[in-house]
Amino acid sequence: MKKFIPYILSYLIVTVGISVYTHFFNPTKMDFIPPNAVTVITTLPHDQLAAKLQQAGLQEANLRTMTMTFEPAPLFGSVLHFVIFAIYFGAFVGLTFLFQRMLRADVPDSGHAA
Repeated sequence: MKKFIPYILSYLIVTVGISVYTHFFNPTKMDFIPPNAVTVITTLPHDQLAAKLQQAGLQEANLRTMTMTFEPAPLFGSVLHFVIFAIYFGAFVGLTFLFQRMLRADVPDSGHAA
């Protein structure tokens, strides 16, 4: 069990660090959209969409048109993700070696000595 303690501690520290980072520094967080907003993905023009929504009974619909195109991730984005994952893995391995040295988990107990 002594050999697993450095891995468990490293995993907990890296996981908590990633969770805290993504909670406070999430670049995709959209605070400008109100909580009761609904996104409609459609190919209809703005006028036809407004008419359909008014027919459905949404008289007070505030329509904002946003044109979004989805493209596959470019090579730079993919490389960036791999670099970030490498940093996570490096932090995990580094913490594991640090805890192994601190806890001397790689040295067998004195009961095993000849």
